[in-house]
Amino acid sequence: MAARGLADEGRRADALALLVEVTDRDPGNIEVAALVQDLEEALLLDGVDLFAPEHSLADITPDVALRLEYAARAAAEPTVVTEVLRARAETDLRAAATQLERAIDLDPTCAWAHYGLSHVLLGDRSRVDRWSGARQALARALELDPGHVRARRLEAWMAAQEGSRADAEALLVRWIEEVEDDPRVGEAERVEARLDLALLLLLRGEDRRALRLLEDLEGARDDRARRLMLLTVARQEGGDALGALDAALRAQGAGQEGEALPLVQEALVLELFLERPDEAEERWQEVARLGEGAANLADLIQGLRARVRLERAADSAQGER
Repeated sequence: MAARGLADEGRRADALALLVEVTDRDPGNIEVAALVQDLEEALLLDGVDLFAPEHSLADITPDVALRLEYAARAAAEPTVVTEVLRARAETDLRAAATQLERAIDLDPTCAWAHYGLSHVLLGDRSRVDRWSGARQALARALELDPGHVRARRLEAWMAAQEGSRADAEALLVRWIEEVEDDPRVGEAERVEARLDLALLLLLRGEDRRALRLLEDLEGARDDRARRLMLLTVARQEGGDALGALDAALRAQGAGQEGEALPLVQEALVLELFLERPDEAEERWQEVARLGEGAANLADLIQGLRARVRLERAADSAQGER
């Protein structure tokens, strides 16, 4: 718990030192070892040189440094723990899947290995069976460890992606309640889960519930741009046009400038003030297209926002038939 508090405060080096002591005493604890790895990655991205000279940031990028370090550890001592950690640091999805399958061979009852395989399969878009394989691996992980926090989070995400919004909402609500004081989960992850829940509520037309949830997150440091964009949508759907525009302006300041931003501003003006919904819908469709596969956070957020607007409009039109 102390290490999690330090990490949430941004004191990553202090948190890492505490957790390294734990892993020294309990080297088979993958949960703690994964937290150590996450902190190492964050520190490397901050420019902190953590590893031996051959993996120095003077010569290679942080992601390569992490991958090489954990590959060396797994080669020196191939155990289920080192193979799972090596896969987590791997940047090649096929290689990561092979490493996780090796971990499963070493210990078929390791829930972390099955969860990791599910996660990797979902990311590999070249596999035609990635969803079925991921579902099977995730089911095995939860069978082995029903309380596996990250597997339960992935379960909710998969339900949402497959269109099972009611199931995804129930799973997210349960997850949020169960991890409230869980030191395995950081504040950033809790905020992200609540924002995912708010999006699901908006897509289902639960504007007031989404608004209360988003307003409860006022002041949260993490995902501020995304929270404000969702708040814009919630207020807009609730009829608070000025509040929506205020949230949109604050979101623009919190996020990065993207190609979609001028279109969003135009759509808002057409929709809220000029009462030209057909033209506004055209702008939202273009924003949604830009959001698909966007490389920057701003356009991804705007794309999500457009998706909400278009899906709500489609549901409304179908209901009127």
